[in-house]
Amino acid sequence: MNPRAKFPFGVTRCSPHSIGDLLAELKLLLADKSLTPRTILCLNSHIYNMACADDGLRRCLNAARIVAADGMAVVWAARFLGHPISERCNMTEAFHAFLKDDTMPRSQGVLIGCSSAEAEAAAEKANRDSPHCRIVKACSGFLSESEYKEILAAHPESDLIFLGMGSPKTERLAELAAQVCPQAVPWGIGGGTIRIEAGTMTEAPVVWRRLGLQWLHRLGSEPRELWRRYLLGNPRFVLRILSLAWKRRASQ
Repeated sequence: MNPRAKFPFGVTRCSPHSIGDLLAELKLLLADKSLTPRTILCLNSHIYNMACADDGLRRCLNAARIVAADGMAVVWAARFLGHPISERCNMTEAFHAFLKDDTMPRSQGVLIGCSSAEAEAAAEKANRDSPHCRIVKACSGFLSESEYKEILAAHPESDLIFLGMGSPKTERLAELAAQVCPQAVPWGIGGGTIRIEAGTMTEAPVVWRRLGLQWLHRLGSEPRELWRRYLLGNPRFVLRILSLAWKRRASQ
């Protein structure tokens, strides 16, 4: 799939990649270090809402090779706007599929996100699960930019930089990683992915994920932290998509 085949999605651009497409692209990137851009990010309703007010976040998203539709709301909205996406490209499922894909070339990486203990536990599990990828460094998602520069510079041989720090920090660190380790693939796998790997968060049941109800599972698990994001953010996202559709039809 052409990595530049992203389509306009309001203030950002989105990629139509399925998990299989993303894995195929990863295989190409690992085999050919000259391919650019190399960053893989994702888009959901929360990230889109933030991008509407954050120029830097929009820049990071639009410069990435892939901006996968990680949220079902984005999949539905894209279809509503005339850009059909075959399936949701859930980053947790994509990460698990990558780790277990024995056709991938051998690689090593750095994992950054959540607490130090969670990052280390996630790295240990990933190393047990994967026949081809070894995470050689895992660290907290709460360090300074200068500390991350030092960590990345100490691992110039890294093939992958796995990031899960929340937005817009993930996207900005992906931009930094691309500068410090230009041959690596910065991949925003999400803080939830790291916590699931570490065993500090439960993954939503498959049925809930397929129905687009993963957000409800997370809201039930962390109501105080997430009520504003979902109960206020989801309606705001819907209104923005309806506004896009109205403007598009009015201009035709």
